Amino acid sequence: MPRLTPKAPRTTAKKSHARPEYAVIGQTLRAFRVEAGLTQVDLADRLGRSQNYVSQAETGQKRLDGLQLLDWSRVCGHSLGDFGSAVDALVSVVPGQ
Repeated sequence: MPRLTPKAPRTTAKKSHARPEYAVIGQTLRAFRVEAGLTQVDLADRLGRSQNYVSQAETGQKRLDGLQLLDWSRVCGHSLGDFGSAVDALVSVVPGQ
């Protein structure tokens, strides 16, 4: 009978959603929404999404692609460039960056 040797435990890479930049993205999404005077439900309706989608995006539980960020920004009265600039300004103050 072959001798079985235990495998070393797998090491997992740090998940990207744990990076501090994702918190900055969520904060910026929320700031855009609040500045536009929209509730999560209002924004969700305008995006054709659920309130849960908005909540998850703002808390970093859901990542948005470029087109989703563009839609969010536009509904809130901003451009995608505005979003990028806002995130970039905040990321520069994230410790370790």
